[in-house]
Amino acid sequence: MEELFRANLQLMLKKKGLEDKASITMNIIELPSMNILPKPPPSQQFELSPIKAMELAASRLPDVVSLAQGIPSFRTPERVIRFAQEKIAAGLCDKYSLTTGLTELREEIALALQAEGLSYDPEGEILVTAGSIEGITATLLAFTSPGDEVLLPSPSYASYLGAISIAGCIPRYVELDEENNFDFHVEKIKQGITKKTKLLLYCSPNNPTGTLFSRQKTEELVRICQQHDLTILIDEVYKDFYYVDEPHFSAAQIPEARGRIIRACSFSKAYAMTGWRVGFVHGDKERISRIVKFHDAMVTCAPVPSQYAAIGALRYGADFLEEFRLEFKKRRDYCITRLDGLSQVMDYQLPKATYFVFPRIKDIVRYAADSHRLAYDILDRVKVATVPGVAFGPSGESHLRINFGREMEDLKEGFDRLEDYFYQRHPKQRTQTVAPAEGASPPPRDRGEASLLGRGARLLLSHACRRYLRRNPVLVIGITGIKGKTTIKRTLVELLATCRQTRGTQLSYNTEVGLPLSILRLKNPKTLAEKLRFPLSLVGQALRNRETAEILILEYGIRSLKDAETLLKIAAPDWLIVSGVEADPHLDYSAICEGINHIAASLPPERLLWIGDDPFVNTMTAVRQSPHIIHDRQLSGARLHTSSNSYSCTREVVGSHAARALIISVVMAELLDTPPETIDHFLQS
Repeated sequence: MEELFRANLQLMLKKKGLEDKASITMNIIELPSMNILPKPPPSQQFELSPIKAMELAASRLPDVVSLAQGIPSFRTPERVIRFAQEKIAAGLCDKYSLTTGLTELREEIALALQAEGLSYDPEGEILVTAGSIEGITATLLAFTSPGDEVLLPSPSYASYLGAISIAGCIPRYVELDEENNFDFHVEKIKQGITKKTKLLLYCSPNNPTGTLFSRQKTEELVRICQQHDLTILIDEVYKDFYYVDEPHFSAAQIPEARGRIIRACSFSKAYAMTGWRVGFVHGDKERISRIVKFHDAMVTCAPVPSQYAAIGALRYGADFLEEFRLEFKKRRDYCITRLDGLSQVMDYQLPKATYFVFPRIKDIVRYAADSHRLAYDILDRVKVATVPGVAFGPSGESHLRINFGREMEDLKEGFDRLEDYFYQRHPKQRTQTVAPAEGASPPPRDRGEASLLGRGARLLLSHACRRYLRRNPVLVIGITGIKGKTTIKRTLVELLATCRQTRGTQLSYNTEVGLPLSILRLKNPKTLAEKLRFPLSLVGQALRNRETAEILILEYGIRSLKDAETLLKIAAPDWLIVSGVEADPHLDYSAICEGINHIAASLPPERLLWIGDDPFVNTMTAVRQSPHIIHDRQLSGARLHTSSNSYSCTREVVGSHAARALIISVVMAELLDTPPETIDHFLQS
């Protein structure tokens, strides 16, 4: 079978006049063996949630720190517990409630919804469920048939797959826009809809990414669903945990969409009631009446003591909710500072809600392309439980989900152990001051680009990239160093894009393979179909596609002089930003500094920006000749100072990398003659 694929591909390339590329193409593609086996029955395909599987594995080991399952550390508020105890003592919890739930609870829920600007009749439009996932499962059973497709953003909550499987449906993933903080990719959602698609299911704010989906993209999403007559099922269990000063926006607030939206909510997260198992769904009367039948068949009614506890939460829990939110924000900020310290091995998007962060593991890390194996290796070696990113869908691969809703002591110990793992150090070394190791070896590499590591692939990529840039002259801003490159890139793209066409390196691709892939706007092919299409996509991008951006912002991953020489041949920058270098004592700092100094020497000094507070950057001769020095003190309080201006800054800045990225982006924007009013508006957003 493999020989047949290769023969057909070679013939196709020759027909298109690409005979000279055919032999190289054969070195790029590694086709898996193709065994045709009967598909197992659905009962054998059904698996335990990867989140629960990780918790089970962790429970079998002593001294584990779990940052995996989404359980908040707080206890249910005492006032809520007492309210439920009073109802139990009064004999009100001995019998079933109505299948739809206690009338008193549904009325309280209706009042809470009114406070959000939503009007739902407690008699027929609100259904109390045994947790939100039961309500989601009942909704899927009510509005789909076996064989239908359910559209899921990726990454998306892992347990949705089980509910979809119970309904006999097929999940169809659509990728979220990671470079835009995992917002909706509207065009990809359109492409994902087929004749079999019946329902869109998503979590808002999103678990695992902490994303607040923009109002604009949400409204576009609703219009698409209206055009295709899709039911919209929204899981909003984290709507009470926002860390930015803006109101929660739900698609349920769009009047014309009311008839097609079912919204699932829960008391588990907001009021620390995961063990009580109570939530609710709301929608128009016709839709709720369909869901009730499946809800009744599964659970009859939600546990009555839990329903009374939910009443207590709605009546007395507001102060506790705010207390929880503030504490979670404190823990999020701590988590970000620790991730900044691990930036040479992972990068992250700042979560604006929930209590999860979803860092991307860089391709220098062993098992980066196999997050399941990585998560279990971390559990085995340092006894920290995290959730593999692939559990949340295909685009979750190469990530880990970390729950910062646990106790602060657990977070501190968990991150200490993660540093032990990635720095390959013994716990006893934590408090020791370790001098940078001359000639030390970095942690083992197992690059996520393995499918494209052949020499033929690298040559073809480099050639295609150079040809593309000759055809499409753009201003290239390079960012190099060890710490914070991706944060700088995203901040700079956001600022410059307000006035000029700008794009950056996709994800954190910054190596001999990743850099040209980013420039050519290609992804590393993983599936068989992607590998078959890749050679033609590569040639098409190099020869035909036009670049719409005026500015490209690229990350340069340099660990040696050879890296610098190789990347310069692919794309020489017009400007260079040198970020922080001081990081992991296992790094070969002399080799890194030599490589960065080499690439810096290729530019005029006035085209360099550098971090003056980093001791290693200060040793680089070529870098020190530049007059454009960045210091951390330039951002102080609510002011950002440059050599020519002082700006008011009200943007949220969490962590040292975000602060440096903001200063660098503003200085770079000034050097590119960006109007001060544009910068000022950006800093107020």
